[in-house]
Amino acid sequence: MTVYVETDYLLALAKDSDWLKSRAEETLEARDVVTATYSYLEVLLIGERYEFDYVKLFSNMLEVVPVATDEERQIVLKAVKYFEDGMTAFDSFHAATAESRSHPVLSSDEAYEDADPERLPLEPTEDR
Repeated sequence: MTVYVETDYLLALAKDSDWLKSRAEETLEARDVVTATYSYLEVLLIGERYEFDYVKLFSNMLEVVPVATDEERQIVLKAVKYFEDGMTAFDSFHAATAESRSHPVLSSDEAYEDADPERLPLEPTEDR
């Protein structure tokens, strides 16, 4: 049976010690587990206090706790790269989603200037 897991499960697996770790590992042996991209986003937000190596952690975690599609997997991996490059957790997932779907980002946030998807200015320009 496949079960959906959320952030507390991911953190239990990722942390060196956690009161839920043994139960999470037991479940991993007994069931198939899946999660959503936003569970990984939440790990980025919460995980700053744990000093994870995000690229390594997320690459490994996606093998044991997959997301629904290959596109979602790519979104998570690209988001981690953007996060490691200095974007906020939310901006990194927005940029990764836009890039994976081949869309430009319509935003006033200049953080997207250094990302692969093109930023279309939401703010007024001289032309408009």
